[in-house]
Amino acid sequence: MRCYLLSLSGPIGALLLVSAPAHAQRAGENAATQSSDAFGRSVGNEKTGLYNSEDVRGFNPVDAGNVRLEGLYFDQVDRISTRIFDGSTIRVGAAALRYPFPAPTGLVDYSLTKPGKDASYSFNAEYSSPNSIGPGGSFEFKQPFADGRFAISGGIGFRAATRFEGGHSRYMPVGAALAWRPKPETEVLLFAGDFIYRTDELRPYYYPAGTTPPPKVERGIDLSQPWASRNQDLWTGGAIVKTPLLGLKLEAGLFYSARDQHSVYADLMRGVAADGSVAARRIIAERDNYDGSWSGEARLVKEWIGTSVNHRLVASVRGRSRNREFGGGSVLTLGPSTILRPDLRAEPVWTQGAKNRDEVRQITGGVAWSMVSPQRFSLDVGISKSRYRKALDFADPALADPVTRDNPLLLNVAGSVHVARGLSVYAGYTRGQEEALVAPDIATNRSEAPPAIRTSQVEAGARWAITPRLTMIAGAFSIRKPYYNLDPALRYRQLGTLTNRGIEVSLTGQLAPGLTIVGGSMFLDPRISGEAIDSNLIGPRPVGQVRRRSIATLDWRLDAGRGALSFDATVESLSSRMGNAANTLVAPPRATLNFGARYRFKAAGGTWLLRPTVLNVFNEYGWNVNASGGFTYSNPRTATLQLVADF
Repeated sequence: MRCYLLSLSGPIGALLLVSAPAHAQRAGENAATQSSDAFGRSVGNEKTGLYNSEDVRGFNPVDAGNVRLEGLYFDQVDRISTRIFDGSTIRVGAAALRYPFPAPTGLVDYSLTKPGKDASYSFNAEYSSPNSIGPGGSFEFKQPFADGRFAISGGIGFRAATRFEGGHSRYMPVGAALAWRPKPETEVLLFAGDFIYRTDELRPYYYPAGTTPPPKVERGIDLSQPWASRNQDLWTGGAIVKTPLLGLKLEAGLFYSARDQHSVYADLMRGVAADGSVAARRIIAERDNYDGSWSGEARLVKEWIGTSVNHRLVASVRGRSRNREFGGGSVLTLGPSTILRPDLRAEPVWTQGAKNRDEVRQITGGVAWSMVSPQRFSLDVGISKSRYRKALDFADPALADPVTRDNPLLLNVAGSVHVARGLSVYAGYTRGQEEALVAPDIATNRSEAPPAIRTSQVEAGARWAITPRLTMIAGAFSIRKPYYNLDPALRYRQLGTLTNRGIEVSLTGQLAPGLTIVGGSMFLDPRISGEAIDSNLIGPRPVGQVRRRSIATLDWRLDAGRGALSFDATVESLSSRMGNAANTLVAPPRATLNFGARYRFKAAGGTWLLRPTVLNVFNEYGWNVNASGGFTYSNPRTATLQLVADF
């Protein structure tokens, strides 16, 4: 194995080759050319499409519990180390057909980095401006042994950065996987990883005082307190077995996911005025928070291949055991402040009190049946029964310790019909159970998690293969679920029912040899109904949700897709969003342009990729709004130079 140390000089700055990510071979990764629709795809550290793991049709699928790992149920607590997974796919609409036990608000399906029969070594080095203060990169390897029956992969990455909103951050993803393939069609996979954050200085959230967004401030000014930094470990591990068994196929996985917060802070600036002054600044300080879950699924799959119709029957048991310790921290009142310049304060003396405890136990059994007649029709039906228990144990003995039980019947049915050459229509209904979001830091009952909620979705659409390499999907959906957010007294509770009705369009594939498009738009009509609306406590529109999102990526590889050089450009446009619960504050729309290139070459026995990118080319200034009404500004223009080498 060869190892290289590189240095680049000039206006970009110094670039140091450290250790990097591996996927099948990292130099060949391209989220645009590897996407089959525009609903969301991540490959390595690149993402494309309308949705991501934090936002699908206006909801967060990870917080809702709608996650799969290699197709199996996985209760994800927080980020997965990038050294053990290759990417993710968002499964909604037509992309969820023939997928057993779908979720009403869509699924995130992660794929692991698997060691294979061939050895490979991948290096990555990266430099970004203006948000880098040192070397960043990673190293990954895949190594088979014992005649290929065993294989191991692993990697480590490192980044020391100046965050674009100011402050510093150091993080290190590590991970490894071991595969055992004793015979054909049998695979046992063991994996573990940790995403390590150290001295991750937090950004403040701005809560405007009136009906206009905060004033535009200079991006990059560090407004954080140097003593208020996040230190945490995000653990992920587990085992997967896939093998034939008595004429069936066994697919089983057991997973562990945890967030271990050694120190965590939230910086809340309330009453931000047009002159940048802050009426009240508070920092929430806590230590030793823990949120961990054991989850998994076991399936038996039977398939029948007929002359005209194929059948598949899946029997599944999935479950989780989740424990959380939270609260007991201190509210540090700093008084008036400003968002225009640093306002450093000495760290107040504070103590960590006793923790509240939150315990969830859930087991779900179900059967799914799929019938497919190629080029004619498909039908998917699934039914599950779940037993759910949630218990809260508050440290304050004056508070009641509620226990919630629910035993819902979950159902999904979907089908598609080919109506003409290259054209099919689909429709489906899903009734499910999801977790509600945890109360935000600004809430008087911060960090409390409501019990699981019932959700439902109806959708229909069409898929048109315009050419063998170009596909359009258009669909409509209506999602209904209980709505939790802050009331005027800042208590997080159910305020009514939220219905998200929308239309989404996707166009993906080759426009010409070497020219790929991934484009789509979502038009959303989110509306709240219920007692809080009827009594005028809040407005009818939820905080932070966009009404429209459009994105288009063009990837052009020269020489009809065979050249060494390619260019890519992405345009993203977002509508305005409500900025407060009263619906009197609106965050304006924004649009950004990203531009990049790839140059592939061979050297020193390896395959290399040089990738420069510029994000937010025109340095557009915009506002992000979270569900509780906290404002943060968008990323400034950022230039990145990446060098990848595969051996």
